[in-house]
Amino acid sequence: MRLQDLSFGPRILLATMTLSLLAACSGGPENAGIGGTFGNLLAFNSTTAPPPVQPGAIEPPQNLVCPGIEVKEGGAAQRVYAGGQDSRNVRYQFSLGELARECRVVGNQLILKVGVEGKVLLGPAGAPSSFTVPITVAIKKDGVDKPVASRSYKAPASIPAGQSQNSFAVVTEEISVPYINEAANEDYDIVVSIDGGARR
Repeated sequence: MRLQDLSFGPRILLATMTLSLLAACSGGPENAGIGGTFGNLLAFNSTTAPPPVQPGAIEPPQNLVCPGIEVKEGGAAQRVYAGGQDSRNVRYQFSLGELARECRVVGNQLILKVGVEGKVLLGPAGAPSSFTVPITVAIKKDGVDKPVASRSYKAPASIPAGQSQNSFAVVTEEISVPYINEAANEDYDIVVSIDGGARR
């Protein structure tokens, strides 16, 4: 299974021309109620217009660019050994595969969602079983090591009898960070890693 890039930008319906035509056809005050209601249904999918943007409010960006997503150095894979750290003693290996993200702006917040897919492989000393893989997703401000937000997950993984590998996947809940500008890729980085000891 391949996780696709989930970068979604906001979709805004521009109805200026439609409203202008409806206003021109209204003919006078007696038709203003009908024209206004119908125009709102077309423009806003509601019988009433949304409230005007308040002074100082952040309008949804037209060309939002999501932060880039990368794997932490040393966090792409992890081996679990039955004894000494020799290839013959490898029980399991967990490795990251496809990564995906989507983003949107709500008010003054950049809302992110991250998808992670990986594989678990049996080693020479391993046997079919079920495990949890520790996944960390961190949002870092460009040039700053300390994350502004971080989430940890225990991804379930299992290898059935008769098989030597299987996949696992995690999709985060929404993660909010302060919105700075529509070039969010210049403000933040998303860093994914396998951290800590995988558990059987």
